[in-house]
Amino acid sequence: MKSFFLNNIGLKIVSVILAIVSWYAIRETISFEVSIADIPLQIQTGEGWAVFRQSDNAVAATFRGSQDDIRLLDHKQIKAVIDLRTNTIAGAIDVVVTPRAIQGIRGVRTVHVYPQRVRISLDHESEKMVPVKGRITGKPFSGQVEEIICEPAVVRLRGPAQQLQQTEWVYTEPVDVDGRIDGFTKHCRVLPPSDTWAPRIEPPDVQVAVVIVEKTDTLGWKNVPVAVIGNPAAPVRAEITPARVDVMIIGTAEVLESLKSVVPKAFVDCIDLDSSLTYDLPIYVYLPPGHNVTVAANPPYAHIVLGE
Repeated sequence: MKSFFLNNIGLKIVSVILAIVSWYAIRETISFEVSIADIPLQIQTGEGWAVFRQSDNAVAATFRGSQDDIRLLDHKQIKAVIDLRTNTIAGAIDVVVTPRAIQGIRGVRTVHVYPQRVRISLDHESEKMVPVKGRITGKPFSGQVEEIICEPAVVRLRGPAQQLQQTEWVYTEPVDVDGRIDGFTKHCRVLPPSDTWAPRIEPPDVQVAVVIVEKTDTLGWKNVPVAVIGNPAAPVRAEITPARVDVMIIGTAEVLESLKSVVPKAFVDCIDLDSSLTYDLPIYVYLPPGHNVTVAANPPYAHIVLGE
């Protein structure tokens, strides 16, 4: 036995050293670690049951493996799954999140999960039809958003009965209208009513129509005299009531700015009228042509008494 240890002692020492170096090299190769946060936490429930509330919607985990396997981890494929399909009791329970709950990994080992416990409340599943509302972000280049129309206008929610009782409507993801000049439509995802629970939504997305209209303003003049337009060949004398009116125009800010120095003219058309009668005639307002505005006189009619 003694001769066994003494024969080729130099070679044996070298072999031991090489073995130790190899072990450390292998250990270094397979012991890379990485921590990933915000791993979605999914709860599997039995038929007729839904998650009423959960203390955490995501977990963090630490993974160990070779450098290549760590590098090939796909964060989008990783999830934590807790199976409560055999649970038949309503209420809150504390569940341990073990490394075995982590799915979507290959070639690496889960060594730690945080938090290690989550509190989950279950309730009987129900369904409810609720209106869906659209939301916008940004500001149109010109005009303003007049209306947001969702099609369909209602969606079906399936989830815990207690939560559904408190839900009156849901929103779509925001629609960006920044820089827009015309209305448009877009398919948008319907968002859960809360961050603490996520019902099944049918349909999961809706078509949102954004109606953009020109932004208008008003400009007015008071005590504008009312003139009579008659036949130049047969002048008439007329008594007008009221003799003066207020004039208002509606248009875009740019158009109204160009009309601020204009003096409008109000008149009634008395051409070919019978002087033996009295009339209630509309009051017209003349403005320089080429301006897209809506114009009105107040009052809109005048009482006309003609004379010789």
